[in-house]
Amino acid sequence: MSNAGHARTGDLEPERQADEVLDSLDGRRLMVLLDYDGTLSPIAPRPEDAVLPPAMRPVLESLGERWLTAIISGRSLADVRALVGVERLVYAGNHGLEIEGPPGSDISRNLGEDYAPDVAAAAAELEEALASVDGILVENKQFSLSVHYRLVDPESVGFVEMAVDRAIAAHPRLTKRLGKKVFELRPDLAWNKGTAVAWLLEVVNNRGTGALPVYVGDDVTDEDAFRALEGIGIGVLISDEARPTAASHRLRDTEEARRFLSQLASGGQA
Repeated sequence: MSNAGHARTGDLEPERQADEVLDSLDGRRLMVLLDYDGTLSPIAPRPEDAVLPPAMRPVLESLGERWLTAIISGRSLADVRALVGVERLVYAGNHGLEIEGPPGSDISRNLGEDYAPDVAAAAAELEEALASVDGILVENKQFSLSVHYRLVDPESVGFVEMAVDRAIAAHPRLTKRLGKKVFELRPDLAWNKGTAVAWLLEVVNNRGTGALPVYVGDDVTDEDAFRALEGIGIGVLISDEARPTAASHRLRDTEEARRFLSQLASGGQA
């Protein structure tokens, strides 16, 4: 399905959609790939408020026991690992720039270290330039930078974006990406959630484990992963309304995501 399409199964119950995924395995193992904010935890006004709902952690523990499961977030790896707190999972932070598997997995990659000085300098400049803007949050994630404007007066958003564009111009090794009420400054690399997913899938398949990847996410940044899996996996959009997407399935909110993942963890047992 192209990015101009709409997820076709948004009207099915989460459990039925999970059963569709399991029915597609055909002898393969499932590889479950999950965004964090807006997928496992509801979107919060400030990043530190997006805690994992208590009912979600045991589902993730069960998923990790049954299937290879990875959390792929725009947050730093350390941050998302601390928020989820399930040891046996793979964690990918900064949109996949840093990836670490559980102990003994030998899954590890870091593409962002050389860009940390650029990110730090841009963060300092933006903190100074935006100090007068109420509600702004400049989040330095070491290998990338997020400028959150969810709490900013809409009339000030243009000023915020101009400051971001000046920082990009001053640091050409960084590039601007858009998310939900956030401007992202990332290393100017051909790397995103989609390429991170493709890399993880290659690692798994090279170890002789044929895998069917299913990616669940809600943000525009997750479209990179949906597109990467077209024809080889399954994309599941979290959205309470239909919208253009490369995903083939849709769930309405994080509670439906929990039900969907619980059914995957059970292997389809009612």
